[in-house]
Amino acid sequence: MSGNSTRDDVVETVHRTWWNVDRELGIGGELFFTDDGTCVMPALTMCGRAEIAAGYARRQANGPRLSRHLVSNVVVRITGEYATATYVLSLFAGNGHAPLAVESPSAICDVDDELVLTEAGWLVHRRELTAVFVAAGNDSVMLRRAGSDA
Repeated sequence: MSGNSTRDDVVETVHRTWWNVDRELGIGGELFFTDDGTCVMPALTMCGRAEIAAGYARRQANGPRLSRHLVSNVVVRITGEYATATYVLSLFAGNGHAPLAVESPSAICDVDDELVLTEAGWLVHRRELTAVFVAAGNDSVMLRRAGSDA
């Protein structure tokens, strides 16, 4: 990818990572990260592509998992071959098949991504989610309620 990358390219990468989780069950999602990428979730930290792939696979352990990760309020800063994307992530999720009943988001998180521009395009080097709101019925293996051991 050329050095003339734009904010839109960074935002597209962010959107594609979550599209992969929602529509492709996270299969291949580790490829949106650098080889030594880190994904910090409230319930676990995954380091490297192998751990990230295994983490996404865990989402399906209790049967079919349906989710939609909605990205909003994106702020991007680009400095040469490095970028940060800070945004709000609203999660609607549950086990089963569409359509699932929903009353409110499962969680709302603040997300900080650090990205690196490579020949393949922007890759996430570090992603950190901070839970702001978590529904009482949240059942995510990656996002437990604050103060919960579940």
